[in-house]
Amino acid sequence: MTITRACLILWVILFAVGMWLAMHKPLWNDELSSQRVAIQEGSWGEILTGRIHELNNPPLYYALQKGVTSIIHLSFPDDLIKGLEPPIEKRKYFLYVYPKGQIILRLLPDIFMTTAIVFLVYFFWTTKGVVVGLMALLSALSSEMVWRYWAEARPYPLWFLLTLLQAVFLIEILSESGSSSRVKFHLAVCHFLLAITVTLGFFQIIIAQAILFLFGQRQLKDYLWAGILPAGVALFFFSIRSPSHLSSSNMLYMAMDPMDIIRQNFSLEQVSLLFFYLMAFFCRRSWVGGRNDNEKEVWKGLVHLPYLLISMLLSALFFIYVYWHWPGAHEGVPVYDRHFLFLSALGVVLVPSMFSDLWSQSRGSIFWRGIFSTFFILLLFSQLIEGFANAWFQGYYF
Repeated sequence: MTITRACLILWVILFAVGMWLAMHKPLWNDELSSQRVAIQEGSWGEILTGRIHELNNPPLYYALQKGVTSIIHLSFPDDLIKGLEPPIEKRKYFLYVYPKGQIILRLLPDIFMTTAIVFLVYFFWTTKGVVVGLMALLSALSSEMVWRYWAEARPYPLWFLLTLLQAVFLIEILSESGSSSRVKFHLAVCHFLLAITVTLGFFQIIIAQAILFLFGQRQLKDYLWAGILPAGVALFFFSIRSPSHLSSSNMLYMAMDPMDIIRQNFSLEQVSLLFFYLMAFFCRRSWVGGRNDNEKEVWKGLVHLPYLLISMLLSALFFIYVYWHWPGAHEGVPVYDRHFLFLSALGVVLVPSMFSDLWSQSRGSIFWRGIFSTFFILLLFSQLIEGFANAWFQGYYF
């Protein structure tokens, strides 16, 4: 069986899993509100210009959803936004009275998340082999945020997909296999899509361009197409948001503890794997030095790590800003872990990157490959069980 055919079969299986999740996860108020207010009642002109009543107003996700629901003629009953309290009864009402509508709303998010997982598997399978590809699959499925937002009629799955693509393209560019203009073109397209998907895409674009600069990628035309123009598009949509969203009275407040936000997106198991990886790297550098030809290979984990660390640093600075600017605030716009979903995508890519390095460097040693595989599998599998269980028992599925 070819790699492509195997990945197509995997895509179908994961898509079916996503459909099951879509049917067993109650719609929540933000999904209902976005569909009714921004997509169903918003005109094409309002959506494409970002003039919708959403804090995240770039148009790509809303335009795609409007296209799907317009073709299938999906519309909400009038009583879904008003009345039907408590909220859980409202969500169950929609599931049992109109199950086809719930599937339609979550069709595109399922496609986005499934494609993200399969692309990650395909990339590592084709570049490092089937074992690393399977580790990439386990890495994605072990993320609690994947299970929580896999079937979510909001921009999160599309954001996850684009962040994952951006991380992979950066790895390719900064390694020997990524010097071609084709990968740089893919990165530029990814940045444009990020700019029209999520407001925070602006910061992701800037961070990626800064990393490329630090690693010696300094061709001006690349910064124009992959950096300046997409960042300008992102700033455009930020500038035309609803005045109520830009008001000084519209405060931000931390609805979750900042450490919990980070921990939900980058788990303790991933931190343990990162520590283990860095210890293995420094030990190898100390014991082997430059006497092994494999030392000339690019360590993909080290290439990817600066993106994650810079993103975490900026997230920490954002937390400090919120606490300093609005001390003691408990009303306004809540900040949740889902608003930092890009950290989860970066962590999902980092794990197979680290494993591929250790797998390559231990070539010829069954013992060390067994040690590395066992350690990674045990931690990731325990994280998978914990993540899905948390998503289930917290009411995400029933």
